[in-house]
Order: sequence, then C-alpha cells, then structure tokens
Amino acid sequence: MPRILKITAQKRHSNRFNLFLDNEERISVTDDLILDFSLSSNIELDDETLDELRKAADFAFTREKALELLSLRDHASGELRTKLFQKGYQKDAIAAAIDYLREKNYVNDTRFAELFSQELIQRKQLGPMKVKEKLFQRGVSTDIINDILSNYDHEKQLENCRYHFQKKFKSKRLLESKEERSKAIRYLQGKGFGWDVIGISIKLEN
Repeated sequence: MPRILKITAQKRHSNRFNLFLDNEERISVTDDLILDFSLSSNIELDDETLDELRKAADFAFTREKALELLSLRDHASGELRTKLFQKGYQKDAIAAAIDYLREKNYVNDTRFAELFSQELIQRKQLGPMKVKEKLFQRGVSTDIINDILSNYDHEKQLENCRYHFQKKFKSKRLLESKEERSKAIRYLQGKGFGWDVIGISIKLEN
C-alpha cells in the first residue's frame, strides 16, 4: 500500500496541499480532505481509500472552480458544464459539482433564463429567434427556452422590431426600392424577428 511521505502546502492556494506518496504519485487535496481522511505523514493508504481520496479531490476542485465562475456572473448548468470540461475537469466530478450547486440553488436554469431573456428582450430588444439562439448558446434546455418564448407576446415583438427599424432606417426614402426593402428585411431577421412581425413593421412605417 502506498505510504504518505510528506504533506506540503501549495504556495498559490492557501487551502490546498500536496501529498507525496512513496509510489512517486503526488495528489493535490484541500485542507478539508486532510481532516476528513485523517491524512498525515507515514500513514498507508489502501487502494479503496486512495480511489475515494482522488474522487473527493476532483470533486472539491471542480466545485471550487464552478463557484469561481459563478462569482463572475450567473451561469446555466449547461454552460457551466461546458466551461468546466474545457478547462480539463472530469465528467463525473463536473456532474457531482453541478448537482451540489443545484441543491444549494447556486445554479438555477429557470432563474438564469428568465433574467437573461429579460435583458435580451427589454434592454437589447431582440426578436424571439435571436433570444432562442442566445439562450441555447448559454446551455439552457429547449423546454425552458420554449416557456420563455411563450411569454414573448406579439405586441412586444412588434414594438421591439419597430425600434430597430426606426433606429436603422431613419429615412423612409431608403425603403423605396426593392433592394432597400430586402436589405431592411435581412437586417430585422438578423435581430431575430420573423416575417410576420417584420412585414407589419414595414407597413406601419410607410
């Protein structure tokens, strides 16, 4: 069984320590894990305990990174999962960390989607297709996205579409040609609006 040769503190992280084993393995652990596993120099670790320690350390560091990301801004669970995976954390540890964060309500996809969509609809005044795209990019599930969009009524869509139309095309003479009208349609489609709303907006402005 591997024996712990020494335990040293990490310079860059006050709550992390390195375990040096006589099998030439080094394991990074938190101060909590040292207490939980009663770790100290010269004790031996059987295979089962060593495996549990590795998994606990992976979970602790993954959770720590997730909390760090959440301190910068709110995240949907899908977006958080992707970022953690891209940073090299293990899938099992990521899943366990996200479950923990959900239980603590640090991660709540519905809350995130409602707040983010409010910014997209009320402040940026984007259309439903663009809202759907941006929510999907942040890892929000299709069911939650559909619930959000079901509350984005036609009147508000029309108001937002006309806002972008008036901002971009200050002179109605720009829409006298077929080419200019096509350009306006493409522009408004790029803002996420469907033809039904775009068509009404153009008629109201002419």
